Amino acid sequence: MRIRSSDRAPFSLVLASWIVALGFSATCDAFERDYDVWVDTLSTGMVRVYNRDLMRTRQEPDFVLVEELRLGQAPFGDPPAGDKRPGAVTAPGPGVFGDIVGLAVDGSGRTYVADRASQEIRVFDSDGTFLRRLGRDGDGPGKFQELGGVVWHRSGALLAMDVGARRITAFNSLGEVLSTSVHNGSTRNMASVWRAETDTLGFLYERDWDSPSWARRVVRHRVLTDFTLAPVDTIDLPERGPDFDSIPTNWRPLWSVDPDGSVWHGNTNRFLFFKVTHRRDTTLAVELRRPTPLLEGRERDSLAAAWDLPSSSLPRYKAVLRLLRVAGDGRVWVWNPYARQRWGMWEMFDERGHHLGQVGITVALASTPSPVFGHGTITGVTHDDSGDQYVVRLRVREVD
Repeated sequence: MRIRSSDRAPFSLVLASWIVALGFSATCDAFERDYDVWVDTLSTGMVRVYNRDLMRTRQEPDFVLVEELRLGQAPFGDPPAGDKRPGAVTAPGPGVFGDIVGLAVDGSGRTYVADRASQEIRVFDSDGTFLRRLGRDGDGPGKFQELGGVVWHRSGALLAMDVGARRITAFNSLGEVLSTSVHNGSTRNMASVWRAETDTLGFLYERDWDSPSWARRVVRHRVLTDFTLAPVDTIDLPERGPDFDSIPTNWRPLWSVDPDGSVWHGNTNRFLFFKVTHRRDTTLAVELRRPTPLLEGRERDSLAAAWDLPSSSLPRYKAVLRLLRVAGDGRVWVWNPYARQRWGMWEMFDERGHHLGQVGITVALASTPSPVFGHGTITGVTHDDSGDQYVVRLRVREVD
């Protein structure tokens, strides 16, 4: 590992460290991903990690996501026995999805699929066997006007957001309603799809609905014993996006929550990410030394003309990232949809910010609803050429 320290260590000690590191690197090429990191501890106590760009030395991904489970089926089947009517089909089964708006996975590996088309949540065990349905269309407890998403809480409850009624319903794994409570978010800005994350401390995090979409504010809630939400604080991350976010090249905020309650954040235009503790201290800055392509020349002029804007109002760099997510094992995943692979590529970092490599995917995953990251697995939504939706579980495998 190449290490730089901002502390004024004796020259002989620094020189010895470099000699050891260089000698190690000369004999351990197979472990290049483990040692080619430059770590700098600043006087403030923040650790800055610089990772060399592995794409310059390796053309193929270091890991691949392999499909191990698929939930879903085409919406049309064979007609019932004896039914000769043209176009007669079997009734849609639990694997026929219409509009998936949320996914959750509990500690036993059960998958919860929130389908807005049917206003219900379908539960499958770890092997993909259908177990039960939660909720249905309506106004009463356990019913939804406009199902918007789900998240699993460590207390053993599934929290489901009804963005139509602005309320949260808590279910246990058997489908029993534990509570229904009003969500106090703004009725003006709440999106149609709800994204929330939880940590191992029992808190829930979501975007501040009272802030514009380009702002970087995240609300942290305590989940009380009756499964209602009590806002604790608002996390104001230091950077803000442009005042208008409709132009594709404008950078947008990225954030996710570490299992320990820290918030990771960055933006779509840079391979630079920060870890902020619940005390608002930035303890880690992680950079992948990969230059962001400039938005220039004819491409810049064409985009400005298409949006009827002066080219000077466009950002200097292109957007290169789409998602930032922290997995249950603490690894940080960043999706680059513009990589040379067919469906893009994930960049994977360990909890220290050391770049583990690129992860190729064999199935195109939707970014909405957000995939769920577990211990070496990703559960997400995909679709076939006809647009039919499926839920897939992918497992990380190292490329030989």
